[in-house]
Amino acid sequence: MASTPDALLAEAEKWLGYKEGANNHTKFGEWYATLVHDTSFAYASWCDEYVSYCGYASGNADIVGEFAYCPSHVNWFKNRGQWHKATEAVKRGDIVFFDWNDDGVADHVEIARADSAPGSTIATIGGNTSSGLAGSQSNGDGVYERTRYRSDVLGFGRPAYKSAGTSTGTGGGKAPAPTTKYTPPAFPKGLAPNRSTPSAKPLQKALKATGWLGQGITLSDNYGPQTQKAVAGFNTKHGLNDVGKPYDPAIGPKGWALLFTLAYG
Repeated sequence: MASTPDALLAEAEKWLGYKEGANNHTKFGEWYATLVHDTSFAYASWCDEYVSYCGYASGNADIVGEFAYCPSHVNWFKNRGQWHKATEAVKRGDIVFFDWNDDGVADHVEIARADSAPGSTIATIGGNTSSGLAGSQSNGDGVYERTRYRSDVLGFGRPAYKSAGTSTGTGGGKAPAPTTKYTPPAFPKGLAPNRSTPSAKPLQKALKATGWLGQGITLSDNYGPQTQKAVAGFNTKHGLNDVGKPYDPAIGPKGWALLFTLAYG
């Protein structure tokens, strides 16, 4: 399909009324789980998996991105010079991120269905939300069309649609960077719990970027208790514990690669 907002929205609208299965299981999660070789994503919160799948299925993956974690998706748009403030005009096909508790971190993502002037509400379509205000807005049961208030918007990414006449948007940003497949840094030697090594700091940064380590934690060369707890949670979530270990605070090469891909890919 063509790289246009119309193609993205046409794919998104195919899934209106889709409902998740038991334990958050979705088609979009299955697709992402296959993409990153981690079956746990088939049962993860799936708003960004839905947006990413629609990008993939409509021929827009390179400009929409492929993510399951909203903050990482936000950083991707920012790094490409395609991030816009919540107060700016929205274009059809923009990827809109929401911050329900005003902490500056994206909680949810949807696709803009129509242009919207600054200050106006935004017509969207999104997954893992509810059909109305009575249900959870970022942990709902299906795909729905919604009208969102600007006060809930963190900002939005504007994909560089290629076809003439579509909304590429300049917004004063830099030209989009060439799309390349992300390669995580090599797994460092000597990185282990209760050891001091400079490689602990990039590990901690990646844990912060994916929400496993609190933003207020000071970066340190020490692979101490807080880092261990964050790694153990990450390992358990993604089925990376060593055999027979219910609590595994050591990051391995596979976990390192997955963590950095989720944080910065």
